[in-house]
Amino acid sequence: MALNLNPSHGAVPKGRLFAVLGLIVLFSEIATFEILMVYPALPHMATAFKTLNIAWAASIVTLAGATVSPLVGKAADRWGKKRMIIVLGCVFVIGSLICAVATSLPMLLVGRALQGGLVGVVTLSYSLVRDIVPRDIVPIALGVVVTGIGMSAIAGPFLAGWLIDGFDYRGVFWFMAAYVVVLLPLYAALVPESPVRVDRPIDYLGVVLLGPGIVIVLMGVGNAKTAGWGSASTATMLLVGIAMLVAFVFRQRVARNPLIDLNVLLGRRFGPTVLAVSCVAYMMNAHALMIPAMLQTPKGVPGLGYGAGLTATQLAIWTCWLGIVSMFVGPLGGYLAKKIGARQVLLASAVLFLLAMFLGSRLFNAQWQVAIMSVTAGFAVGFLHSSNANLIQDALPPSQNGVGTSISGMCALLAAGIATTLTGIVMSKHVLTVDQHTRSVLYADSAFTQGYLYAAVVGVVGLVVALVMKHGRQPAQGGLTEPGNDARPTEDARPHGAGRGA
Repeated sequence: MALNLNPSHGAVPKGRLFAVLGLIVLFSEIATFEILMVYPALPHMATAFKTLNIAWAASIVTLAGATVSPLVGKAADRWGKKRMIIVLGCVFVIGSLICAVATSLPMLLVGRALQGGLVGVVTLSYSLVRDIVPRDIVPIALGVVVTGIGMSAIAGPFLAGWLIDGFDYRGVFWFMAAYVVVLLPLYAALVPESPVRVDRPIDYLGVVLLGPGIVIVLMGVGNAKTAGWGSASTATMLLVGIAMLVAFVFRQRVARNPLIDLNVLLGRRFGPTVLAVSCVAYMMNAHALMIPAMLQTPKGVPGLGYGAGLTATQLAIWTCWLGIVSMFVGPLGGYLAKKIGARQVLLASAVLFLLAMFLGSRLFNAQWQVAIMSVTAGFAVGFLHSSNANLIQDALPPSQNGVGTSISGMCALLAAGIATTLTGIVMSKHVLTVDQHTRSVLYADSAFTQGYLYAAVVGVVGLVVALVMKHGRQPAQGGLTEPGNDARPTEDARPHGAGRGA
């Protein structure tokens, strides 16, 4: 029986609240596991399937997730957020089992695509927390959910190394299947369903234009890594994707039941928040791409000012402070959002990331230096995720919450794709040598100094947007209850059941 978090009959016991949040956190970790744990396994899968295209096993998760996110978000608004998370969890288990027994690359990719549906579980969990947790503690609860990102960022690389070394790459997929199978019954039994429902048809044409449109843009951005920005293939994908997104905007203006109210999507709350967070997150993703290359390069190479010669396990040990710190800073960010406003927490994240970009450009290669940089980035990551969760929830009316959070998650995927692509292009302009046998690349110092510099420039844009935007200046409210001045009411969400936690 689901634990009741309805505060109408007195204070909600802390043990009950922590039990529900703990399950939500543990389940949300799979979104990070399905990415971080698979990266170290890619070379082993490439050998097993004798292919040079194994990178698709990583990218197809993001592409599949972005494709279905609008539909999942809208379905969650209509039929229940917990229900959709459970459905996606079942699909994820099927996908994991297919990956574990795959005998060919196409079969593996089918399994990974099925796993991709759960990549947006974190943003969907934000919406569920908003609906079931007492309103006065929603900002802190959202910060607690961020803890899962830090926990999985710490455990993922170590766990993946142990599984791959002991059970081959298939062990990673068996573990993920078992992890979700164990959690699903507990989640279904103890986590309350959202009482919010929006009883109106789904705009399927809008779904087709938005999800695949962003996917095609992502593919175009990814294609630029190899073919270049000026190639016909890159230009075609970008133009088609952008055309679909423009068509989506026009569709939402004329649709009787639009996927999302454009006055919400482009209003002064949601739009600036997504832009500011995306620019700040650019720095996070650029750092994640560059730091492994910096530290795994052999130490003492003549002419290079970086390099520590770390193995994958040593890299995890040196940089684990980022995950540890972000795990504890997430709830702190939620608390500060409630006290001083989520915008101020986002500003702190931007400033800390800019400091991390400066430290990275110094080409640190000693463990204590990397620890300082990782701690700085850990504070920035924790503040970023907790501020984003609160800003998004306070920007969306209940009737738009599920689809709105899904769209913000898609924008995060797009920002990550652009960040890694542009940073990779910047670094590719400063290549010293390429090993003809291993195809490993040796970069000049300028590859990293320039990479961090350009990331900082994008981050400054996010800082400026956060400085001028009005949204989030007041203490976080735990969710928008009525449409604001920039959002006309389209349809009020109606409660489903007796009340919260029903």
